[in-house]
Amino acid sequence: MTTRARTLLCSAALLLAGSHALANPSVAPGLWEYRTAMKTDDPAMKAAMAEAQKALAGMPPEQRRQMEQMLAAQGIGVGVSGQGQPMTTVRVCISPEEAARQELPPADDDCTQRITGRTAQSLRFAIECPAEKMRGEGEVRFKGPKAYDGRFTMQGQHEGKPLRVESTLEARWISADCGAIKPGR
Repeated sequence: MTTRARTLLCSAALLLAGSHALANPSVAPGLWEYRTAMKTDDPAMKAAMAEAQKALAGMPPEQRRQMEQMLAAQGIGVGVSGQGQPMTTVRVCISPEEAARQELPPADDDCTQRITGRTAQSLRFAIECPAEKMRGEGEVRFKGPKAYDGRFTMQGQHEGKPLRVESTLEARWISADCGAIKPGR
């Protein structure tokens, strides 16, 4: 799997994580934590994710601690979900203005996204990345102003083979104070 394809899939996961400001003006501003797990049937991608987990687990304790601290300073954590899937934890600061905007975050690279459905409790959206020959869709279900969950699926071609990646998300509000993490990530 190419670095660009991995970046695209990570961007898609972050799009899902950033979708909190999309539809519900009562979503609380402040520090949010998003736990995203990805699953794929692609053997090369599974191997790449397993290798990354193995490399992190195999680091000497001090080196791993430094890596985890560096990522944590950027609001990022890595691990494994209860189902054994690679999981990324991201902390994001949402300003009151961002929470009130109710719009999609800007697309990365050559991707575009749009809202395809909206209710008081949910939001559906689509993303298309022509350069990567990938497209996807997702849905977020609000559980109140301080929690929601969602799903996201990307599919297309990678190195001439079909690729499908499914992601799940759990989001929870941490506090009104974002600490060192700044809005607009």
